[in-house]
Amino acid sequence: MKKQLNKPIPVFFVISIFLMFSAIIQASERADKIPDNNYWVFFTDKDGVDFNPWAYFDPKAIERRIRHGQSLFDPLNFPVRKDYLEAITNYVDTADVVLRWFNAVHVYATPLQVNALEELNFVKKVQPVRGGFYPAENLCGKKQNLFLSGEQQELLRAQIYHMQGQLFSEKGIDGSGVRIAIFDGGFPAVDTHPVFRHIINDDRIIATYDFHNQRKDVFRANVHGTMVMSAIGGMKDNIPMGLATGAEFLLARTELLREIYAEEKYWLAAMEWADKHGADIINSSLGYIYHRYFPEQMDGQTSLVSRAGNIAARKGMLVVNAAGNERLRENWGIVAAPADADSVLAVGALEYPSLLRAPYTSLGPTADGRPKPNVSALGTVVAANKRGFSTPKGTSFASPLVAGFAACLLQMYPEWTSMQLFNALERSARLYPYFDFAHGYGTPRAGNFISDEPVFPGPTFDFVDNDTNISVIIRQNVITFPLDDPYDLYVFYQIQNNEGEVEQYYVVRADQHEALTFRKNDFQPGQRLFVHFKGFTASRIF
Repeated sequence: MKKQLNKPIPVFFVISIFLMFSAIIQASERADKIPDNNYWVFFTDKDGVDFNPWAYFDPKAIERRIRHGQSLFDPLNFPVRKDYLEAITNYVDTADVVLRWFNAVHVYATPLQVNALEELNFVKKVQPVRGGFYPAENLCGKKQNLFLSGEQQELLRAQIYHMQGQLFSEKGIDGSGVRIAIFDGGFPAVDTHPVFRHIINDDRIIATYDFHNQRKDVFRANVHGTMVMSAIGGMKDNIPMGLATGAEFLLARTELLREIYAEEKYWLAAMEWADKHGADIINSSLGYIYHRYFPEQMDGQTSLVSRAGNIAARKGMLVVNAAGNERLRENWGIVAAPADADSVLAVGALEYPSLLRAPYTSLGPTADGRPKPNVSALGTVVAANKRGFSTPKGTSFASPLVAGFAACLLQMYPEWTSMQLFNALERSARLYPYFDFAHGYGTPRAGNFISDEPVFPGPTFDFVDNDTNISVIIRQNVITFPLDDPYDLYVFYQIQNNEGEVEQYYVVRADQHEALTFRKNDFQPGQRLFVHFKGFTASRIF
């Protein structure tokens, strides 16, 4: 019989925290390494609590809700009952992070204590904490330079131009008025590095918080966050490193590299904190992988972080998340939580200069078959480091490039909801409406929003068939052989079954006008051939 709680019901709010990362260990080791004292305790109700949204939310958060027609009295934002929290502390060793959205508290408890908690009538369930976050970087670019080499200068230009970001800059669009939250492992030198001087001088770092140490100082610890922020809003000698050089920032330190099982609690608490402080966009260059989860659990619903990403979207925030760098890892390979969430924009990485998928970038689909990643961007960038610049690789750096792009769009269309912004990013991408599980829809392009002229006018190829074969013939006016400039001259194609599911997909170089030839007998009735070349997509059903 469950124990009753007879105390009256006051109100309370605890903000504290969560998340993340991790040293790499083999999947086969995880069963022996999982800590057995971390739990989430979920409560049954929030009956009787008081909530004043005007006292709780930043004015910008209020504006976002009003703009999107949302209630200021969403019960998810109500505080967890104080009497429940006080009662829990009598049963466990430690209770630290409280989550309003999930009506839950994180605790450290023994199995016997867990048994006691499960008998309380106000406890809905007790769930073991799962997960370890890792920074979605492949090579961190350890070498630091005070000055950029010629190659780095070309790359710096490319990380803007491959999204046609120079068109935003020419129109004075730089993410002004948009508030971006960054969740990462630390931001050393952000307060002193010259590439952030324009942000510091304008007081555009609105709030900071180190959730592990429970203090505002985030300008220390892991430099990963510094590199990520530079790819969103950094400025090198008046040259943008990212597109959102005019944005406001919320900086949350959520991950701890020294903890193999850095808890998701910090990431989750940071999400509520970002919402409270008026974030429009959240960049998370982090991922949940094999430390506590299996690939079949990357379904967008199993992990709390994925569920929180979907909640954030409903509240008007766009969550941009790195797809992960696990393509080459045995027994993994697919996008990781929270990138697996339906309403989280998952970003894959492209190689430079080909703009084809990087070999390390995690692939879709999700475990339940949904298309991921959504879009992709350069994974190799010039980034600020503690004492200069480096050239890191990873989906960690593709994600902030897209986040900066999204901020420019939101500056242009402030009335858009998070999902309108999400959909616009997909539709503007280089391959749209073509999609594959490596590139997503490709790289977002500013030309779709700046230019009145169509970015890619007209067909670029034709299907030509005879009794036995079908060929893809590139039109004479589209390209001239031999090639002088090989850039962007790849043919993307895929084969779908009669239910529209992608069975195979490929990328080939266009070296002649007859780019592809297939034997008709190799196709089954109902199969479809989809082909994309230079902005044009067409299909043929067999």
